[in-house]
Amino acid sequence: MRPIFHLSFPVRDLQESVDFYVRQLGGQIGRRSELGADAYVFGAQVTLQNDPAGVIDPTPRTRHFGATLPWDEWESFVKRLGDSAYVVEPPTRSYVGEPIEQGKMMIVDPSGNLIEIKAYRNPTAVLGPLAEQ
Repeated sequence: MRPIFHLSFPVRDLQESVDFYVRQLGGQIGRRSELGADAYVFGAQVTLQNDPAGVIDPTPRTRHFGATLPWDEWESFVKRLGDSAYVVEPPTRSYVGEPIEQGKMMIVDPSGNLIEIKAYRNPTAVLGPLAEQ
């Protein structure tokens, strides 16, 4: 087994969160109990802890996680989410025309956890050899 990045955080309503991570982000649910659920999302294990009291609302922007997608997948994701209520910062592109051009948007799950979805037009220019792994 290769290493899998793991992130755990509290959610307000477990079923609502499971539905979001499956339907909106394409995740798959593994282990699940009344205490929480493990979602496999964008190659990471995201543990949704059923802990309404632990939810920070509003979540500061500096506390977010995200995924970097291939450019075409990011564009498809942006089209699919469109102007949904989950979008808190609409898609933007920066450094247009430069080797480090990027696109990004910020969405929020039902518990207020911020998720940044981004892409690089030329991943190697930004990530170097990491982009080729």
